[in-house]
Formats: sequence, structure tokens, C-alpha cells
Amino acid sequence: MNAVSERKFVAPGRGAVAQSKGPVRLRFIEDGRGTFIELGVDYERAEVPDRRYFADYCRVVEARAGIGLVFGRLAPGNAALRTKVEISYPETLFVRGLWNSSRAFHESLQNDFSTKRLAPIPEPQDTEKVQGFRANNVFMAAIGDDSIMDFYYIAPPDIHFVRIGRRADVYLEPIIRIALPTALMLEFLEQCKPHAERLHHFAEEVRQS
Repeated sequence: MNAVSERKFVAPGRGAVAQSKGPVRLRFIEDGRGTFIELGVDYERAEVPDRRYFADYCRVVEARAGIGLVFGRLAPGNAALRTKVEISYPETLFVRGLWNSSRAFHESLQNDFSTKRLAPIPEPQDTEKVQGFRANNVFMAAIGDDSIMDFYYIAPPDIHFVRIGRRADVYLEPIIRIALPTALMLEFLEQCKPHAERLHHFAEEVRQS
């Protein structure tokens, strides 16, 4: 079984301040620029999403706000999408979480599925049957030809209330489980690559300016 999970998405500065219970672990780090967050998730203790969707099509696109992760179910013959799920993902967490934490997983899939890649298809006709979600954490796993992506959302107020001592836990909201062929998981990660590289280069330019 290959698996990858998002662990940390910000970790500059020094000094731990607080710690939450449950599957989400927090450290608040103070430095001269303000407070930063170091966050980790133990997905073994996380609630499995109730929503389930099987995809045999995916697309990763630059959206107006963040990165759009599109998963679809093709009609027989690949002529059109029957249904579609769109997940909006924040740019920063897309790079620091989804992309950075999946490098070993991606390499493993490249090795195992180098001769099992899906045949390319023309862009299918779109569908009006669309469900839209927001997520900022994901757990990915693969066994043989089957893979899953469990998407979660951590709301900003939960982190705020833990920081000021009003709550002990940060709620990891289960959003949706996407089941997909492992070859499509590889295709998904390879579609993520140019977006991650673009965002990384942009961040470097901002840092050096």
C-alpha cells in the first residue's frame, strides 16, 4: 500500500505556544513578523468522508481563486461527462501540502505504472451536473489498481479559537472521498506539476523582490 498525507503547511519562526487534541495537531510559533502555524494531521484518527464519488476523468486547472481539482464520470465511449465534482483548493496549501507531501508517492506511482498509463482522450463534452466543494487537506492512498483521495477542510475560526484557548480541538471536516484508478491518480499528480512549479516560482520572485 502506498499512502501520502499532508502534515505541515507553515513552519517558520521559533517557539511552540499551543497544542490541540484529536487528529489535528497545532503549534503556534511567534517571531518578529507575527504568529505562524505548524499543523499536522493524523489521518488514522480522522473521520472518513460520507460522500463517495468514483472518477475516471480528472483535470487540474488554475481557478479565479486557488486551484481547481476536477473529477468526473465519463459516459460510455468517452464522449461526454455524466457528472462532475469540482474541489477548490488554496494555492499555498496546494504547494506546501498536497504537492510537497506527495513527492515520494508520485515517484512510486511513476515506477509502478510506467507501462500502465491511461490512453489520452479528447476533452469530453461538459455536464451541468456539478457538485462544488472547498478543501485544504487531503489523504491519498493506493493499493494495486485502486486509489482514494479523502478531502478535508479546516476552517480558520477553529484555529483561532484553539489559539485563544476557547477550544481544545480543531475540527477536521470530512468533505468527500474520491475513488479512482491508480493510473488516474498518477495522471492527476502529473497534471498538478506545472501548477506547483508556477506557484513555487511566483513565491520565490515575491520573496526576492
